[in-house]
Amino acid sequence: MAKERQRRGDGVTMATQSDAHARSLSRAETAAEQIAELARTAGGGARLGSREDLRVLCGVSVGTLHEALRLLQSTGEIFVRTGPGGGVFAGESSALSDLVRSLHGQVFDDPLYPQTARVLHALRPLIFADAVDHMNESGAGLLTERVAALSAAKEGDLRDLVRASLEVFATIVSIPPAGILRTVAASILRAQLDTLRGLSGRIGAELRGAVDDHVDAASHMVASLVRSDLPAALAHSADPKFLGLFEAIADRPGANSDRR
Repeated sequence: MAKERQRRGDGVTMATQSDAHARSLSRAETAAEQIAELARTAGGGARLGSREDLRVLCGVSVGTLHEALRLLQSTGEIFVRTGPGGGVFAGESSALSDLVRSLHGQVFDDPLYPQTARVLHALRPLIFADAVDHMNESGAGLLTERVAALSAAKEGDLRDLVRASLEVFATIVSIPPAGILRTVAASILRAQLDTLRGLSGRIGAELRGAVDDHVDAASHMVASLVRSDLPAALAHSADPKFLGLFEAIADRPGANSDRR
């Protein structure tokens, strides 16, 4: 009994430490984005200021600034020089650093739905295989709830329906332990989530068929995953009925405004 209480106590402590780390990382990431924007504006090699200048600018602690600078140095977006004339400088241009910088604040010329659906479709065999390998009663229950919510959303707003669909996929992604695949999928889902701001209004007649087909295919897909039938789950996810909703949304009049 004492050991069990200790395990529970250790779990609470670890969870508290994990939450604190997540909050600190979020502040560091926010500060990193502020400094990265300075670096992009200033150009390669330009001095951005001293550590203290940047700490005051970002309104963070010394520890948080240190983490922000570490994040930016790891991507080559800045470098730090000590001694006279030292400080924090914008990183020099390179193929890798330029590519990383281009992702910050990127505006897409085309609707994101077909782009992200295409990438997720390519990742789906890996994501589904991991979900099947780690499927348990809890995961199956959550997926069943998500599909029920998706079905209920058919009679509501378009934004709520798309979010419910993304929740289904996010739940599948979240079943296995955290890893690089989850990180990649999460970044793509975030791009789709950002586009929800551009969706509004109730589901019209022009989307009714695509919505019904999507929900039906999603239901069969999840049922196959729950019973660990990977080939069937992949077949349902590749069904044009499943993918057609996002294509139909992208083809709507004014869809080019639905972007980040």
